[in-house]
Amino acid sequence: MVEQIEEIRTLKISLTRKQTIYLAVAVAIVGWHWLKPVTYNLIWGQKVAEKDAPLNESFEDLGNQAWQAVNISGYDILYRLRVHYKVRGRVVWVDWNDGIINTWYHSAGKEGTKLYNAVAAVDVSIVHGKTSDENNLKKIQFDHEERALNYKYMYADAPIINRDEINNNHVIPATRAVRRAIALLKKGDIAEFEGYLMDWRGTGKFSWFHIETATQKGEVHTKQLYGGMPGAGHCRQFYVTKVIYKGHQFE
Repeated sequence: MVEQIEEIRTLKISLTRKQTIYLAVAVAIVGWHWLKPVTYNLIWGQKVAEKDAPLNESFEDLGNQAWQAVNISGYDILYRLRVHYKVRGRVVWVDWNDGIINTWYHSAGKEGTKLYNAVAAVDVSIVHGKTSDENNLKKIQFDHEERALNYKYMYADAPIINRDEINNNHVIPATRAVRRAIALLKKGDIAEFEGYLMDWRGTGKFSWFHIETATQKGEVHTKQLYGGMPGAGHCRQFYVTKVIYKGHQFE
């Protein structure tokens, strides 16, 4: 009788150096995606009680405030606070503007874009009221390009679209913690923002640059941007001092 011997082979995966690097990068990205909220909440956030409040906004007129000087991201600007503003709503878009690549992409040769992108570092588009209902939002398709928020119907049965409840905010983060909170936001998330609507303008070689904020519900913003170019509608220059998101407060 001939004894049969079964050969057992071990499968070995051989990766090139390039493949190993790609795999390590992929693992790092996935790991950071999971660790990022935990890290940011721990370092920059403060745990607070969860709210079950209506999705709405509030305005408090501050009257005739004096112009003040401040340095933001290395640029000296002048600003004046117009309105103390709060909004609790559902995020439909987050679009970062600062950084070398984003500044180049948004600039299109326009002088002053580098200043604008550095100061108003991120656009956060928020909806509240009846427009923000989850089932209603499924019927609306949003798009954000060149700091403008656009939307259209996705289905034949028209959704509720109240322009007064759709806001495109050009956000100036007051602190690093606020910036980190905004970096966590995703489409559909509910978050609360507090701060000030403000006018601001450049100094020195950017003294020609001036921008005024929308200050009230439903205001169609027809002021002048970039020192003379027609402005977009319904936008706010929002200096955000506090963000509450998923049981954590950042300020």
